[in-house]
Amino acid sequence: MILVTGANGQLGRRIVQHLIAREPALRGRRLAVSVREPARAGDLANRDVTVRHGDFDQPDTLPKAFAGALRLVLVPTDGPAALRIQRHGNAIRAAVAAGVGHVLYVGGLEADMAPATPFSRVHRDTEALLADSALPHTVLRCPPCADALTDWFAPALSDGSLPVPPGEGALSLVSRDELAQAIAAAALAPRLDQRIHRLTGQAALSLADIAARIARVCGRPLRYEAGSANGPVDALDARASLFAAIAAGQFSPLSRDFAALVGHPPKSLDCLIHEYFAPRSLA
Repeated sequence: MILVTGANGQLGRRIVQHLIAREPALRGRRLAVSVREPARAGDLANRDVTVRHGDFDQPDTLPKAFAGALRLVLVPTDGPAALRIQRHGNAIRAAVAAGVGHVLYVGGLEADMAPATPFSRVHRDTEALLADSALPHTVLRCPPCADALTDWFAPALSDGSLPVPPGEGALSLVSRDELAQAIAAAALAPRLDQRIHRLTGQAALSLADIAARIARVCGRPLRYEAGSANGPVDALDARASLFAAIAAGQFSPLSRDFAALVGHPPKSLDCLIHEYFAPRSLA
């Protein structure tokens, strides 16, 4: 049985959908999800997915939720870094108690970053907890979701500039749906000999380059203004962690692991930018 945690979230739900699409015979007793609110997973239950209650803040619920799982897809939680690490530790200990066969952790490309940011520390410490547990495991290190471009650039498209903290660097991006596709492919792989998979995009581009490409597609002026962010940047802020990782080069190395798992490379960033930003016809 494959079990996916956090299946009421945007990434977890997509992972389940891609598992079903790739292997429809999973439905029934071979595919389950662990969620904090089972009532919100009624659509999955209607598709013959086993829905179990599992709350990372209530460790006693987890061994029963994970029981019988040959492979467990551990989707990271939200919240402050220390709380997330604690939750992930609860899940890993429960996986040991439940006799889970193999854990697939959805981590981040910034796991090796030094000095660590709050976000990179979550992934680094979770990987360390998995290593200490002696559980067979695979880490799927992901870049930022390309879907976030619409949030990052929405203010810039209204006033014409993108102020960010100082720093240079490039990053590759993959859409949330394609990341879910690769994670589902890994969960279904006959063998999981590779310990770490890096699910990068086809190319790594600077924010200035990305801004220029979005401006061309939107037909609006857009300036990238490095170092012009107003006020101090909170070290605990998610965006501050992101820019620190970009500046440190954590998202610039490229890998072919996505294609090895899925059978083809992810969409190009230009393709994604057209999907997200091209003006829609009203006809």
